[in-house]
Amino acid sequence: MEISELTLKLILLLVPGAIASMMFEKLTVHKKWTPFQFVTNSILLGGISYLAAQLVCSVFGCAKDLASLWANLPAKQISPWVIIKGTVASPFVALLFVCMDFHKWLNKSGKLLKITNKYGDENLFTYFLNSKDVVEVYIRDMDANICYQGIVDSFSETDEIKEITLYDVKVYGYDDSVLYYTVENLYLARPKDKLTIEIPRKGEKENVK
Repeated sequence: MEISELTLKLILLLVPGAIASMMFEKLTVHKKWTPFQFVTNSILLGGISYLAAQLVCSVFGCAKDLASLWANLPAKQISPWVIIKGTVASPFVALLFVCMDFHKWLNKSGKLLKITNKYGDENLFTYFLNSKDVVEVYIRDMDANICYQGIVDSFSETDEIKEITLYDVKVYGYDDSVLYYTVENLYLARPKDKLTIEIPRKGEKENVK
């Protein structure tokens, strides 16, 4: 199947958006995108990348080719420098959107305006452990009669299990609060309804009762 020159150039025009979308997808927590969502986000982030490149280049007087991009979009006369400039701008656009997503700027603005109570797109498990107040935790595994005290390193959740890694870990009996042993690092994987995670009060010492 032959690809026309115009089609090839339109594909190349999507490169900045594809780069920005891949970075955003890798650096944020969300449900897996469908191909349609990826293409749509690539078009959106690509357009913003070209606008950002045009804004920056206008300061240095080199935005003429970018300014003519929108008028020449249906035509074949698209300068390769337009694609290069957009590609250079795309990582910065991606990082800006990652920052917006991580700090929940849109959701916080909505709450400030009292138009939403939604905290974000991730599940509550991820939202809870991403809180800046969550550092040291108690994880109670009631089936194993064990309580783990440690500092959160990383975590994830699938449809079936919750996974979490801790360091500087103390392992106690759940019923008697007796310290069994300590380990430097610990990985836990349990069914979604089998773990209870608690945050100790500030200044609380070793007390798991």
